[in-house]
Amino acid sequence: MSDLPRIQSLAPHFRHIIGAFVVMTSVGVFTGFAFLGNTTHLEPQGIVTQYKGMDEAQMEVAGELKFEKSFRDMLLTTHNHVLGLSPVFLAIGLLYLQCGKVTRLRSLIAIEPLLSLGLTFGGLWVVRFWFEPFVYVVLLSGILMFACFFWMAAVILRSCFRPQPSPGL
Repeated sequence: MSDLPRIQSLAPHFRHIIGAFVVMTSVGVFTGFAFLGNTTHLEPQGIVTQYKGMDEAQMEVAGELKFEKSFRDMLLTTHNHVLGLSPVFLAIGLLYLQCGKVTRLRSLIAIEPLLSLGLTFGGLWVVRFWFEPFVYVVLLSGILMFACFFWMAAVILRSCFRPQPSPGL
């Protein structure tokens, strides 16, 4: 990657399209995060309920219906999220690596959303079918995934819109 130009050194039209891509993928990821907050309240029990469902008494108190996810529903959710987010996290990670010197920490931040993607959606299977307390691992991996994504997006956007150094300096 060191022989590729840094984002801040690209011509403005390249930086602008990269910036637009990062903004739009951030809107999409934030929308998913908002949906997650709406359906689970970003709480361990909310995540468990989203995938394991509610009993009738809980549904009456909550005023909403939540049924356990079937094996087929779990397959569809996992398929859609892993295939949809993997290329986004790859692109954002590669762009992030082009924003500065590649270090171990920068590499770890770039790959972390992909690792957490597997752990989060694999973990939901564990929570749904085997071991509810694994929800804490799912919650932690999801937080890391979103945090790293938004950190990388911010760094990329800063690189896209940072003024170019004057020639000869």
